[in-house]
Amino acid sequence: MIAKERQIQAATKLFQARELLTALTLIISLFITYRIWDNSSRNAEQAMASAFKSRAMEMRDRIQQRLTVYEQVLRASVATFNVAPNLSRAEFQDYVTELKVEQNYPGIQALGLAKRVFPEELEKHEQAVRAEGYPNYSVQPAGKRDVYGPILLIEPFSGRNLRAFGFDMYSEPARRAAMETAQDSGEITPTNRVQLIQENGVNEQAGFLMYAPVYHREKPHTTMLERRANLIGWVYAAFRAEDFIRGIQLDTTSDFDKLDIEIYTGTELKPDMRLVDTIADSPPGHHAWYSRLDTLTVGSQKWTLLISAMPQLDSGAQAEHPILVLQAGISISLLVALLVWLFLDDRARALQAAHQAMELALYDALTGLPNRKLLDERLNQAIASAKRTGHRLALLFIDLDKFKPVNDNYGHAYGDLLLKEVGRRLYACMRESDTAARLGGDEFVALLVDVEDERAVALVGEKILAQLNLPYELAGHVFHISASIGGALYPAHGADVKSLMKAADLAMYAAKNAGRSNVKLAHGAEVT
Repeated sequence: MIAKERQIQAATKLFQARELLTALTLIISLFITYRIWDNSSRNAEQAMASAFKSRAMEMRDRIQQRLTVYEQVLRASVATFNVAPNLSRAEFQDYVTELKVEQNYPGIQALGLAKRVFPEELEKHEQAVRAEGYPNYSVQPAGKRDVYGPILLIEPFSGRNLRAFGFDMYSEPARRAAMETAQDSGEITPTNRVQLIQENGVNEQAGFLMYAPVYHREKPHTTMLERRANLIGWVYAAFRAEDFIRGIQLDTTSDFDKLDIEIYTGTELKPDMRLVDTIADSPPGHHAWYSRLDTLTVGSQKWTLLISAMPQLDSGAQAEHPILVLQAGISISLLVALLVWLFLDDRARALQAAHQAMELALYDALTGLPNRKLLDERLNQAIASAKRTGHRLALLFIDLDKFKPVNDNYGHAYGDLLLKEVGRRLYACMRESDTAARLGGDEFVALLVDVEDERAVALVGEKILAQLNLPYELAGHVFHISASIGGALYPAHGADVKSLMKAADLAMYAAKNAGRSNVKLAHGAEVT
């Protein structure tokens, strides 16, 4: 009987322990789930902010690059008139046709020449154009003015652009202000927001123009007075603002439709200076979860670019990740409790240990970045893919400068903190398709897939170097280190893993030998 009672008591204790252990496991699991969910939410918010910043900077760069290209078109046109000051209408048409404006320079509504005409020259000017086969030509609007700036040449000479032929741009204040600034400074100058003469009441848009002055080639134009005296006219380009920004968006596959892009022709966010707003009903400077204010350089002027995140940007996979983490965490918590209830926790522990072993085998324990083994796998895969598609990839070897004194003077604990921060900064510079890895010690590698050319690789290297050169504030101390970065492109500098890594390594040593804190790229079998 006593033995039986003891068995009952033991069973009761075991049952009670099972209830207590299951409840305790569930509570702990749910608490861990909450902490992971909270951390995931913070990480998701940071990731979305980082993704927005990346997209915003990319869009800013695209807009600035496109404006710079337009300036180059105007400078080339000025050079053409300098070489051939009496360029005929047919020759100008051939010139613009050769430029293939619609194909190579999307966004330009018209390219042309506005000639400066004084009142005593007006009648002669009109008669000369009429003699070319345009009997109805006259400078518009009619009336007496001190100076005229009629559109003499315009291409394409069709459609909307026919409305602008003969229009005196000097008669309109916004255009005149830009033309005078261009004339006096000798620099390309844009207008503020205007309505183009080409608008015909259908799908009207705000517009702007860019002017480049054309002077008499044989006469001086070094001073403002000389420029005013020896001006022939202005080469100009006209743009419909929405067409301009749409052309940039269509040039990319990125989700720029999730950004509200506003461009202001000046440094203030005023409604009458707003040139472009891709979300038409948003007020100037409206609030968004993420926004970024930048400056665009347009010839001699400064414009303001405001980019805001649309709600769609927050509704992607990154925003959904915390919810998935929470749902998964609760499910796993219940599952773990059930496993404890059924005394199967040994298997769960084994699976967890196997997962941890895999993490240790493929990732660096200190920084969390892929290790050499995983890098080799991804590099082999990237080269195989590049061989099939004909794309290029690049490898950047990154060796920290001035890291050893940190370890020697402050100890390995500070060295480890520094390496972690380096890994974080390097990872932040990568695209989703790229890989940042740590080989060991103070050596890191960046694998860049689908790169355009050496210049693009060099820009990424400079971006990484700029981030690594920033001060490191760690545990009350500020450290300053730098890096030597060597890059190699596939297949130009190596057709397999071994040769590509060797070329990048040699380029890295070339960077060190060149004084450190710089980026060097391999060139064929040698390093430049």
